[in-house]
Amino acid sequence: MAKAAKLTDRPQKDRFRGRGPEDKLFVHREAVFVDKARNINHLSTKGLSRWTNKLRTMSTFTERERYCNATFQSGGPYWHAYTSGKETPLAFACGEDFTFVMNLVAQAAALFPNVTIIAFEVMGNHFHFVVSAEGDLVRRFWEYIRKRLARSFPSMKGVVLALKPITDLQSLRNNIVYSNRNGYVADPAYTPFSYPWGTGRYYFLDRPRGKTLARIFVDDKRRMFRCRTPALPSGWEVSNGYVAPWNYCAVKFGMAMFRDAHHYFMMVSKNVEAYAELAAGLDDGEFLTDTELFARLSVLVRSDYDVSSIKDLTKPQRFDLARKLRYEFRSSNGQIRRMLGLSQYEIDSIFPLTAAR
Repeated sequence: MAKAAKLTDRPQKDRFRGRGPEDKLFVHREAVFVDKARNINHLSTKGLSRWTNKLRTMSTFTERERYCNATFQSGGPYWHAYTSGKETPLAFACGEDFTFVMNLVAQAAALFPNVTIIAFEVMGNHFHFVVSAEGDLVRRFWEYIRKRLARSFPSMKGVVLALKPITDLQSLRNNIVYSNRNGYVADPAYTPFSYPWGTGRYYFLDRPRGKTLARIFVDDKRRMFRCRTPALPSGWEVSNGYVAPWNYCAVKFGMAMFRDAHHYFMMVSKNVEAYAELAAGLDDGEFLTDTELFARLSVLVRSDYDVSSIKDLTKPQRFDLARKLRYEFRSSNGQIRRMLGLSQYEIDSIFPLTAAR
């Protein structure tokens, strides 16, 4: 039988040599991941290249799909754990805030090694986590994060985590992609592969190298985590001021849910119907960028209103289309105004309950 694989991306060479008390959590987490992947041998410690070479040997769609499904069956239960961005005011306003939150997630991951983080994104006022763990453990993981956040961000005190179960492979794929796209949709400065506050920039991309925690002075670590020196693995690497997610997230396990990089890219860029269903289930807001939505509108105005462009719509038709954008595409007042060329007053009159958004 092939040697069991690790679901994390951390280096494993000499992993039990010279371990101190601060690394006990690291060793325990490895054991958890080994147990979860008992029958999977694709996530070897020699890196992504060996895994992709194995995929290349699978010549048929059926072989690759069967492989993805076997990987899915090795884990679970799976959840999309999220907080609402509708009622929560903006909490994280600058890079320093986001950097601290990223380090806090890393600290929580070390304290709760049985919570396997497959994907996550930190937004300005809410979170998305795609995880594998028991539900009560995921809630304890969040409670640790929430209590620590509340010290610096009072608006996070009453924020509740919702859990949506993920029951099949395709649903897990959709939730991973939806989470990894979230920052890209919200901020036009980023692509789905460059948003820094989550795992999106690590899927099917080279991971950036950084400085290990062992090489960072104690006072600097205390500033990073805003607490006494945390018990984190000394080999975890810090990049751009925070512990890089590949150290503690099961990114390779998440990538193994897709047949190859092309499959992942297709889902990131074209799976609009799945995003709509997910956004409705999560009671989330915008799930398409302005550019993506405009492409959809170009088709809608021809099929539903028999005109060639948005500028040819009458005012009543624009009002009708505004309602479609709200209820079918979950667009904000601002996005509807930008798409249809209506005034802010007109949009706020149609949707008064969201006039401030």
